[in-house]
Amino acid sequence: MEVVEIITVVFVGLLGILIYLLIKYPDRSIGTKPRTDLNGPKGYPLIGNLLDIHKDNKGLLMFMCETLAKYGPNATFTLPGMGRVITINNPEGIEHVLKTNFENYHKSPLLYDIVYKVFGDGIFNTNGNAWRMQRKLSSHLFNTRNFREIFCVVFKKDTEIVLNTLDKLARTGETFDLQDLFFRFTMDSFVKITFGIDLKCLENPKEPVKFASAFDFAQRVISNRIENPFWKFTELFTEEGRTMRESCDYLSTFAYDIIKNHRNNPEALKNPRDILNIFMNAQHDNGEKLSDKELRDVVINFIIAGRDTTAQTLSWMMYNLMAEPSVEEKLVKEVNSLLTPENPISNYENIKLFQYTQAAFYETLRLHPIVPKTLRICLKDDVLPNGIPIYAGDMVNWSSWSMGRDERIWGNDAKQFNPERFFNSEDGLKPSQYKFVSFNAGPRLCLGQHFATVEAIMLATAVLRKFKFEMVPGQKCPPDYARSITLPMKDPLLVKVRYRG
Repeated sequence: MEVVEIITVVFVGLLGILIYLLIKYPDRSIGTKPRTDLNGPKGYPLIGNLLDIHKDNKGLLMFMCETLAKYGPNATFTLPGMGRVITINNPEGIEHVLKTNFENYHKSPLLYDIVYKVFGDGIFNTNGNAWRMQRKLSSHLFNTRNFREIFCVVFKKDTEIVLNTLDKLARTGETFDLQDLFFRFTMDSFVKITFGIDLKCLENPKEPVKFASAFDFAQRVISNRIENPFWKFTELFTEEGRTMRESCDYLSTFAYDIIKNHRNNPEALKNPRDILNIFMNAQHDNGEKLSDKELRDVVINFIIAGRDTTAQTLSWMMYNLMAEPSVEEKLVKEVNSLLTPENPISNYENIKLFQYTQAAFYETLRLHPIVPKTLRICLKDDVLPNGIPIYAGDMVNWSSWSMGRDERIWGNDAKQFNPERFFNSEDGLKPSQYKFVSFNAGPRLCLGQHFATVEAIMLATAVLRKFKFEMVPGQKCPPDYARSITLPMKDPLLVKVRYRG
C-alpha cells in the first residue's frame, strides 16, 4: 500500500471516529452519559460546558451560581476531565453526602492531582485512614487549656501590635490595604501558636511576605487548573507554569526549614502540646513514624488553614460594616458595653458575650464563605433523599456561596447583610451546619471553627472599639473576588482609619 493510501485510510478512520463521537456526545463532554432527568445548560459536543466557564472570564464559581439560579438547587453540567457534575445545593442533599453516606463521597483523584504539589497528602487532600489519622492528631491542638494558655495569649499580643499600627496610620492619615493587614495578623498568630516561630509580618508591614505571595499565586494557578483540562501540557511552556514550580519549591523549602529548626530546638521538642511534636511522635499502623515529606504536608496544610480563613473573613466583615453603617453602629454599641479603656481586648471567658459581633461574623461567612465551592466524587451508585440518582464516577458539587444567597434557604433578604437573621431564626446563633456550610459539615466539620471565631472576635472588637475605617473612593463595591480556591478580594481593600469620636 502506498504512503498516500495509508495516510488516506488513517485520515478517513480518524474522521469516522470523530463523527461517531460527535453523534454520541452532541451536547456533553466525552465519556459522560446523558441525564434527561436533570435540568442544566446545554453543552458543546465533546467538551460539554467548558466554553461556558470561560465566557466573559466568569470562572467556574460564577458559572455554577448562574446554573443554580436558572435551573434550581439540583442541576447538571459536564466538563472534560471531571465528567458529569451534579449540584446538590439543598441542605438535605448536603447532609446525605457529608454525613449519612459520607464514606461514599471522596475527594476526587482529579482534584488530588491538581493540588498535590501544594497540599501534598495533607488533611485537605486525603481520604480514608490517612485523613482520619491527621484529623485525630490535629484535634489535640484545639482544647480549652490551649485556648486559655496559648491561643488567646498570642491573639492578645498580636492584636496589640495591630492597634499600635492603626494608631500610627490614624495619626498620619495614610491609605493602606486592610486585607493585607489581616493576612499579616493571622500569619503571625498561627505560625507562633503552631510552630513557635515569630515571622514578624506585622512588625514589618512594608516588607512583602514571600510565603503569602507564593501561596496566593499557587492558589490562582490551582483555580485555573480546575478550569483547564490541559494544564499539565500548557504549564510546561508558560510563565505561569514556571512561576508555579518556583512557588511550590519555595513553600516546600519553607516547611522543611520549620521542621529542621524544630528538631534542632531542644526546648520545642520538650513541649507535649506542640502540634509538630504530636505529629513527629505519631506512628503509622506499621510502627513507622511520619516522614519529613508527610510532616511538610502537615505544616503547609496547617498554615493555609490558619492564615486564609480568618483573614479573608475579617476583610469581608469590615467591608460589609463600612457598607452598612447601621450594622456597624449596633456592633460598636455592643463592643462599648463590654470593653473599656482599661480592658480594651477581650479574653477567652467573655468572648461568648459578644453575640451581635458573632452574628456579624457568621453573616459574613454566609455571604462570603472561604471555600465557595466543593466537589466530591461518588464511589458507588447512590440515590439522594429527593430521589435523584447519583452514579459511580459522577461528581457532586455544592456552592456555599450560592447557598448563602438562595432565597429558598435564607428568605427574601438572602442577599442582604443582616446579622440579626441569626437572632430571628429558630436555628439561633448556631444554624444547621448543612444549611450554613461555611465550616463544612459532618465528619469533616472544620476543627478550627471555634479557633477562627475567637481570633476574629478578639481582633474585631478591639479594633472597632477604638477605630473607624473608611474606604478610599474609586474602588469597586462590592469588591471582586480573586481567582483562587478560597475567596480573597481581587484587589487591595484600600482604607483610611480614624479614631472614633
